[in-house]
Amino acid sequence: MRKEIPWTKAVMDTFLEESGINYRIELGDEKAIILEGLLKTRLAGWTISKQAIEYNISVDTVNKYIREIKDLYDQTQLLCSKLPPRKKSKKELNQQDT
Repeated sequence: MRKEIPWTKAVMDTFLEESGINYRIELGDEKAIILEGLLKTRLAGWTISKQAIEYNISVDTVNKYIREIKDLYDQTQLLCSKLPPRKKSKKELNQQDT
């Protein structure tokens, strides 16, 4: 996920706000709290297994939630010009590295 988007604090804050995750957290939505935590810990370099232990969920659930974050980002990015598009193919990722 790190290579797909140039994550900065501004990009993360914009995504959390525009996607509605912040609002869901304010309402006490446990899943939204986990999604935010997974995003932040993933960007901090945590492994999937470490995340699973921290949030008391299975590795499969972590992977499912990461997929949800990516899908939610794609949907949100279409509506918010402040968010850069996510690189989805190996070719796009390789072009970013050069």
